[in-house]
Amino acid sequence: MNNITEINSLENWQSASRERRGDICNSIIEKLPGRFKLAKPYLLKSPSNGKEIEIPCFYDELYETPLNLIFGGDFIYGACSQHIESIRNICEPNDWSMISQLIHQSDGNENTHINPFLMSRFPVYEWVLEENINLSNDLERPDFYSEDGPFPAYVNLQEATSFMEKSGYRMPWDSEWEYVSKEFKNNLFTCGEEIPSRDLSDDICLTQFGDSGLNYAASNNFGIAGLAIAAFTRIKGAKDDIIVRGGAAGFYPFQHPSQWAMLLTELQLPIKNMPGQLAGLRLCLDIPEL
Repeated sequence: MNNITEINSLENWQSASRERRGDICNSIIEKLPGRFKLAKPYLLKSPSNGKEIEIPCFYDELYETPLNLIFGGDFIYGACSQHIESIRNICEPNDWSMISQLIHQSDGNENTHINPFLMSRFPVYEWVLEENINLSNDLERPDFYSEDGPFPAYVNLQEATSFMEKSGYRMPWDSEWEYVSKEFKNNLFTCGEEIPSRDLSDDICLTQFGDSGLNYAASNNFGIAGLAIAAFTRIKGAKDDIIVRGGAAGFYPFQHPSQWAMLLTELQLPIKNMPGQLAGLRLCLDIPEL
C-alpha cells in the first residue's frame, strides 16, 4: 500500500497541480530500479468531463517496455446480473451453454478496490523474450509475426515464470486485468458495450505495435493496448491459481460466431482451454513505498 493519495483515483490525479504530479512521478522514478526513466505521458480525455489528462509513463530501458500508471479505484469485479442477461441475449442457445460456464460472476460487491500499480502498455514482445529466456522450439505458438513492428509471443507457464524471475515483474492479479479492461465504465467488452464492428475489431485485436497511430487507436482509457492478446493472470487468495484473460486476437478474424465472447471483460479461461496451454505476458509492478 502506498501513501500517495493523488494516484488513488483518476479524480484525485486530475485535481492535483501540475507541479505536484511532476513531484510524484519523480519520486516514483527514484524508487524504481535504475533502468527506468520517465517517458512521454499518455494523453486521454476524462470519461467524466472530457478534459485532457496526462497518464504518467515509465520506460524500462533494459526490457524496452513502457508502463503506464494505473490509478486506483473501485469497480464491479465479475458479471452482475444485468451483464449476464445481456450476454445471454446476444448468444445462440448452444453458444450460451458453453460461454456461461466461463463467465466470472460477481459476488454482488460493487466496491472491489484496486490499489494503483504499473502495467505495461503492450504485451511482452517476442524479441524481448528471446533475448532473456530460453524459448522451447517444441511448442507450436500463434504466429503474430509482422513487418510492421514488434509483436508479442505466447509462452507456457515455465517460460513465463523464468522471465518474471529474471526481470522482477509480476503477472497482473485477475481483478487488476478486469479493472483495466472495464476502463472506468464497467464495460461488457474490452471495447465497450456492444459486439464490435469489423473496423473496431481491427483496432482491438491489433497484434503488431510499430505504428503510433494504430497503437493509440488500440489503447483504452488507461492507455493499455492489446487486451485481446491472451494474458496470464493470478487469482487472489488462491495459491498458484493462474488463469487466462483475453485471447480473441489469436482467433481473429473470427471464424465462428461465438469467438467474439473472448472480448468479454468477465470471461475467465482455464489454462487447459488454451492451445498448448500458452498465453502472452502482461507486465506489472507495485508502486514503491515513498
